[in-house]
Amino acid sequence: MKLPTINSLAVAIVLLSSFLLHAETSQQAVTQGADFSGVWYPSTGATLGAATPDNPGQQFVWLDPHGKPIKGPLPMTAWGQEKFKANRPTGPNTSSIDSNDPDFQCFPSGVPRIYLFLYPIEFVHTLGRVLILFEYGHNIRQIFTDGRGHLQDAEPTWMGDSIGHWEGDTLVADTTGLNDKTWFGYGGQPHSDALRVVERFRRVDHDSLMIDITLDDPKAYTMPLHTQKKYILKPDWNIMEFVCEDNLLNFRDYEKKVAIPKKTK
Repeated sequence: MKLPTINSLAVAIVLLSSFLLHAETSQQAVTQGADFSGVWYPSTGATLGAATPDNPGQQFVWLDPHGKPIKGPLPMTAWGQEKFKANRPTGPNTSSIDSNDPDFQCFPSGVPRIYLFLYPIEFVHTLGRVLILFEYGHNIRQIFTDGRGHLQDAEPTWMGDSIGHWEGDTLVADTTGLNDKTWFGYGGQPHSDALRVVERFRRVDHDSLMIDITLDDPKAYTMPLHTQKKYILKPDWNIMEFVCEDNLLNFRDYEKKVAIPKKTK
């Protein structure tokens, strides 16, 4: 049997080294900053607020531009107030059957409301993109990190157009192009298609991910709004199947059975 020559062995070593270097370089290019890969579950600690008369349903903890909690209704413009009055969130006198909440029609929740739901999300890093897979509604967000700008003259969408860049280990995502059909929360807080969402994703420790969210919508609100959302790493979890229509049918069937009869005049 003819044994490999020293030259052929040297060539093989060079090729293998080149392949390994390329693989390592490619992986570095994919992650760029920090690596958020994996499944995360929302923390229900200080980043979520309880229902109040002004903001019914589980809500974000809203902060003003100075970081102080906003007490009372959110500071809406006249346009925002009119839009708010037209919404019918669920409450003591309104069930999901009577509500015009887009979530009860199985529409995408939009940004940032998608973070309110107690379902896991998964981050996937690819070359030039960070993908966020949401179990709730099986929505997908693409945050492009390849240096492109926002889409021009595109129709507004439910989840918007997201571009991002890295500032050290923090991913900064800028989202525009959102339609005005989603709410900020269960309380029916509206927004316009001028909404701009800036998110800062950072891993505060190995098992904790914090998302700082700033909302700027001068058409609907008199000042920018700020909130946060914390997620906990779940290394053994997978994203499971979620069928909104099936869940909604079961939920509405339950609400019909327990509904309080409406008073007739």
